[in-house]
Amino acid sequence: MDKNRRVTILHWYKDVDDLALTIAACLKELGYDPSIRHYTTDDYGDARFLFTYAPWGRLQRVTTRLESMAPDERPFWIHWSTEDCPDLRLPKSLVRSIGRVLARLDRFQDEGVAFTRSAPMRWVNGHFHKFRYVGSYDYAIRQGLLGLLLEYSKVYADHYNAMGIPVQYARWGLLDEAHGDENERERDIDVLWIGTRRTQRRSKLLDKVIGRLDALGKRTYVVDGVNHPPVYGRERFQLLSRAKITLNLLPTWYDSALAYRWPLVAASRSLLVTEESLPHAPEYRPGEHYVSAPVSSLVETICHYLEHPEERAPIVERAYQAVMDRHSVLDSVRQIMHCAEGGMRQTQSLRAVAYRQMSGMTRTLQPSVGILLWGLEMFK
Repeated sequence: MDKNRRVTILHWYKDVDDLALTIAACLKELGYDPSIRHYTTDDYGDARFLFTYAPWGRLQRVTTRLESMAPDERPFWIHWSTEDCPDLRLPKSLVRSIGRVLARLDRFQDEGVAFTRSAPMRWVNGHFHKFRYVGSYDYAIRQGLLGLLLEYSKVYADHYNAMGIPVQYARWGLLDEAHGDENERERDIDVLWIGTRRTQRRSKLLDKVIGRLDALGKRTYVVDGVNHPPVYGRERFQLLSRAKITLNLLPTWYDSALAYRWPLVAASRSLLVTEESLPHAPEYRPGEHYVSAPVSSLVETICHYLEHPEERAPIVERAYQAVMDRHSVLDSVRQIMHCAEGGMRQTQSLRAVAYRQMSGMTRTLQPSVGILLWGLEMFK
């Protein structure tokens, strides 16, 4: 296949994860030639594009490898972030400054600088990941290594842009696991929770809401790795398809959980009820595609929609139609690659202009250099 269609995807775990496989399948359907490699590799397979995601590992390793390559040999680096920002209330200049310091320490560690092996430095390098990501993005973009940075949250994309770090928004799409099963199951679960507790805030709120619903006689089901083990893929979709309502709670006040939870819930024709959330995916609107309520009235809101299925049904149907209309992961990857192709053309154009300018300077200087050399010969 044409080299221009080659894409190397880097995965972060020991084994290839589902997201890497999903991205590869989407790229293949779009006519690209994807290969999946571990992020520690030095061989990017002569690819035109390099695709990373999350991150769930050290981006510095990728930065180091790209810096070692000649500019005209580097693949165009695409990074699709699904990580939360540091607290949005913090001053942007402070976040960027802390991020730059942590990213520099990360580069020192990669370079084997002695003091980074000390216990305090190892501790620092093992914490503050959200700040380090900001610094890593900032450095990679300023060095011309990262060609396209994307966020699956519009809120985070706007936040980074206001910080001076150029980011585009590419929403999270519906995974293939939710396609192809139109059989309606018995809705024998009133309220379902699927996720991890993550923070004390979410854990306490989950126990409070579920406890009150249980006391009211509602049929609840909690998949949190404690009450029931995690579920993924088809098993997760089948469980969602049994729920009248699926609950969304936030680990932090600004968390983006709604952006990736809504597509799966909508595709399963369950009603998503969430505590109030920032508009991370503005295409999905409260009251039209899901229900939003203050924490103080979540239980009352849930009970209302359980008792009034005629109000629940139109929201569920609008959400289902919306998510099935150009909201798949394939659509997201298509958008990303469209942006990447444009970014690659722009990069090539800038390199060509720089080359022409340098060539022009060389031609201009040639007579002067000749005269200078002649003068030096005369005075030998």
